[in-house]
Amino acid sequence: MKYRWIENIGEYNDIAVMWDEALISSGNYNPFLLSDFIITWWRHFHNNLRLRIFVVYDDGKICGGLPLYIKNGEFRNGFAGVLHYIGGTAANYTEPFCIADSTKILTLLKDALSKRDDWDVLRLTDVRADNKLVEECRNCLPDNKFRFYMVQDHMNWAVDLSAGAENYFSTLSNKFKRDLRRRRKHAFKHYGELKLKEITGREEVERYFDIYTEFSLRAFNERNQGSIFENKKYSVFLRDLLVLMDQKQRLYAHVLFAGDKIMAVSFGYRFGKGFNWVLTSFNYEYKYVRPGYLLIEELVKEICSKGETYYNWYGHGQFYKAQWCNKQSPLFQFFLARQTLKGFYYITLQRIKIGAKSNNMLRNIVKKSRKIIYKTGL
Repeated sequence: MKYRWIENIGEYNDIAVMWDEALISSGNYNPFLLSDFIITWWRHFHNNLRLRIFVVYDDGKICGGLPLYIKNGEFRNGFAGVLHYIGGTAANYTEPFCIADSTKILTLLKDALSKRDDWDVLRLTDVRADNKLVEECRNCLPDNKFRFYMVQDHMNWAVDLSAGAENYFSTLSNKFKRDLRRRRKHAFKHYGELKLKEITGREEVERYFDIYTEFSLRAFNERNQGSIFENKKYSVFLRDLLVLMDQKQRLYAHVLFAGDKIMAVSFGYRFGKGFNWVLTSFNYEYKYVRPGYLLIEELVKEICSKGETYYNWYGHGQFYKAQWCNKQSPLFQFFLARQTLKGFYYITLQRIKIGAKSNNMLRNIVKKSRKIIYKTGL
């Protein structure tokens, strides 16, 4: 088994088809490992970053990989050179893939990294519990070259629909269901019948994505919060990616109407088991009827009508996800650092941040401070 680093996007383009074939063969249906995602993100965000895609070969064929980049050291991180997963906040899973169960991906990665001196820390923020990297890390012996740190500090949320829509809805609280019925009735009376329309084709994808961003910007602004879609580069990246996903029949997108009023828009990925929710926003003008929730209700029915039994919501955003989701699984942060002062400092700093994040009182203080800063423009 051999490996190599790809440091030029042109070289990666040459193996993109083989990479995707290997990914699908591995059974790791992670859309954030698809070549379309990697190439599109890099096209928009490559400035001041250095590409480092780790590719594993067996008998000349790709059998695993991990898409990374190095970000220049920053003062706040002790000038550590950090290897990040390609995709930034757009990547809900940040993990390697490998085809064979016998592949020791961590062992290969350690060997490859031991031969480089242009990095200090490898950080992966969202690794699923069933990924081989987690198992290998748990069984890894102390190493005089590297320092390891793995922590489970958040969950992956999903809706298990194996019992069918009717049985699923019966598990929701009566208070929650009464509220949904009241909002639905109000929407029907004042705006018209609720209709769920699937979004397909480049023109529709681009049109409804632009509407989605308008909804998102207003909703966040009304709550005195910043939206990531204020970053035009990020918006253009996602727009381009969604068009590509649609062309490959890997997009699951809908708009909810009440009469002729657009109430909410949702984009998700169709890759592997069930459907994966990525972006959802609602029209703040009709906030009283909770259009985002009415959209979710309709999507659950739609998913079940297609014979699917799994609706994945990824991690973070616990409050609203806890109201709908009946399935959770751990997501891990993984750190691998060289035994250097920079590496030690970075991991220590991250451990402190993760510990502070788990402190509810401190977290609330930080949240309130951010709102004040955003509101006052400080």
